Amino acid sequence: MLTTLTIISIFTEIFAAGILIAGAVTFLRNYFASRQLKDLFFSLIFFAFFANLASTIASQMMFNLGRDLSELILVHKGMSVSLVLCAVFIWAFIIERFSLKVLRWSNLLSAAVAGWFFYQIFQSAIVLSYREGVIEPIVDYSLFVPVKLFFALMLTVLAVASFIFAFISPKGKRTLTMYLGGSSLIMLLSLLSSFFYLRFAEAGFLLFSWVFTLIASLGFLLAEIIPVSSEEASRPLRFFRTRILFKLMLIFVLLIVILFEITTLATINISKDALSKSIISNYLRAAEGLASKINDYPEDPSFENLQKLVSETKLDGKGVAFLVDEGGLLVSHPDAKRAIQRENVSGNQGVRRVLNQEKGGGEFKEEWGGLMVGAYVPIAKYRWGVVIQEPITSAYFELRRLETNSLLFVIVGIILTALVGIFFAHSIEKPIKDLTLGTEAVAKGDLRWQVSVDSVDEIGRLAGAFNQMTTDLRDSQERLVLSEKLASLGTMAAGMAHEIKNPLVSLRTFTQLLQQKWEDKDFRAKFSSIIPHEIERINRIAESLLKFGKPMKPELSKVEVNDLLEEVLLLFESETKKHNIRVTKKLAGLPQITGDAGQLQQVFVNIVKNAIEAMHTKGGELIVKTDVGEVVKLGKIGREGKRKGEEIIWGEDQELEKPIPVVFIEVSDTGEGIPEENLKSLFDPFFTTKMTGTGMGLPITLRIIEEHNGSIKVRSQTGKGTTFIITMPQSR
Repeated sequence: MLTTLTIISIFTEIFAAGILIAGAVTFLRNYFASRQLKDLFFSLIFFAFFANLASTIASQMMFNLGRDLSELILVHKGMSVSLVLCAVFIWAFIIERFSLKVLRWSNLLSAAVAGWFFYQIFQSAIVLSYREGVIEPIVDYSLFVPVKLFFALMLTVLAVASFIFAFISPKGKRTLTMYLGGSSLIMLLSLLSSFFYLRFAEAGFLLFSWVFTLIASLGFLLAEIIPVSSEEASRPLRFFRTRILFKLMLIFVLLIVILFEITTLATINISKDALSKSIISNYLRAAEGLASKINDYPEDPSFENLQKLVSETKLDGKGVAFLVDEGGLLVSHPDAKRAIQRENVSGNQGVRRVLNQEKGGGEFKEEWGGLMVGAYVPIAKYRWGVVIQEPITSAYFELRRLETNSLLFVIVGIILTALVGIFFAHSIEKPIKDLTLGTEAVAKGDLRWQVSVDSVDEIGRLAGAFNQMTTDLRDSQERLVLSEKLASLGTMAAGMAHEIKNPLVSLRTFTQLLQQKWEDKDFRAKFSSIIPHEIERINRIAESLLKFGKPMKPELSKVEVNDLLEEVLLLFESETKKHNIRVTKKLAGLPQITGDAGQLQQVFVNIVKNAIEAMHTKGGELIVKTDVGEVVKLGKIGREGKRKGEEIIWGEDQELEKPIPVVFIEVSDTGEGIPEENLKSLFDPFFTTKMTGTGMGLPITLRIIEEHNGSIKVRSQTGKGTTFIITMPQSR
């Protein structure tokens, strides 16, 4: 029969198996998404170790049911094969995980070693040595097959490699790599506990072994499933708190497993006690009946009569009844030869008790050390004793079958419960995750996000309200964008009236003098050179105003950045003259970029307009530069900038695989600068220090740059001025 600690160990195995199969599927999906070989090999490690663990549970159940030894041998060979595969996959994972590509050839060597192991396993005869109360046998192969040693060696290599690379890794990656090495060491402790279990036959070592396996499996899972760049990388245990799916599953599955475990343990223990008492009670009645018959015998019974009485005692299974005299020698036994030889059985614990005139029943050891279940009753008339005994394995066979069937039903129940729990937890977690992603997208300025939730419960209504909110916000933002444009347009129009008036005066003057001086050749030449130029100037100003003022849908095309900047500076030409601002242009030859010309024009208008407003009172210099170069970080703009020296940067969070070509647009002014406390809030919606501003100019600018996969830097010193540097990827 299984002890309580052994049953708890089996439940721990089941829980560990669930983690392993979940991890295997997760990393396999990661491999198909990223095509990284390390994910594939890690998935195969989990699959192989799950196969080993499932085979172990099957072996334990089969042993408890008394299955044929040949079946147990086949299962144990399968366990050895899965452990060899696990070791081979660990080596392949080490090479990919730590980028040891020069050692990839060694995978062929490890495959050859695995082939040798497989040959040894299947060609070798195997002996399983079970002991009483120990459900895992000592396994002896006729050939040399050090499977666990090979597995332990690969775990040691993984631990050493992890700790070495952890010391040369950045903080987040270091912690995860340390988890990988630590989990390897814990798995080695599991193997050591398993060895002690086989050595000392203590169920506590078995429990420790599987608890260590469970902890190591969780450690491996955390070490590889957490992104290195995430906040949880430095504190991996917090990962379970970041996903509602894990919270729901841990609560749901743990509750069910604990409930199943407590119920099963209580049921099995109650059944054990009841069946054990029933068996012992039946043996005791049979022993009392035999003793009564001998006591009531009219004369001293002969050997033949005693043998007949013993043989007629009806016992189930492999139980035997025998008589002993006061010296512990057999008087009668179903095996007549033993009785005739007067075999000494005083080493039998039941015999010693009956010779002490004790009466009772229970478990005791026979003269050869085997564990028995039976009863013993003294015969006062002759100072003899009746002993009935049966090997515990056969006596409790039905009890073991009940125990195993109960465990199997519990295992199936846990699996079904876990699957149902995963389904319902996922149905709750997915819409919440979508809502979270949508909220993050809105926080970054993406108001096009829509959550697709089909449920009609509270989450469904929340999703509907969220979608309506983003729609309303998008409409409001479009109106704000238009109002921001109109505000800029109004500022420019007031100054540009003067710019348009000058060429109109020239046109009127020349037109009035046209009839009087038509015959003057010099006048006609001057008229022909000035009038078209002035008309073209008015046309350019009007077109720029119309282009900027009308609402435009995003249209991606090849864009000449320098041309856009020239147009924007033309729009503000009157403003710069009016406020005594000198414009300096340093425009390098630029390649084209892909973008929306109208949106990019709005970006440049917003920044140039702010620069001019910063120099309204004292005048100054507006410097516009362009250049080309390469960057290794670009994109993923957030609402919070990151300080780097004297600059605050928005949009250099995404590490690129290789440098990409970009164009730089730099707009500087010599105004009063931006106070330190206002810099971080510069791109927050509705943040403004102007009396008439909307506070949406720069947030709109940031959103447009984000949509073009660019970045923006701000450098400002109080009293010296401000510089905006925009980085945009070149067209490919």
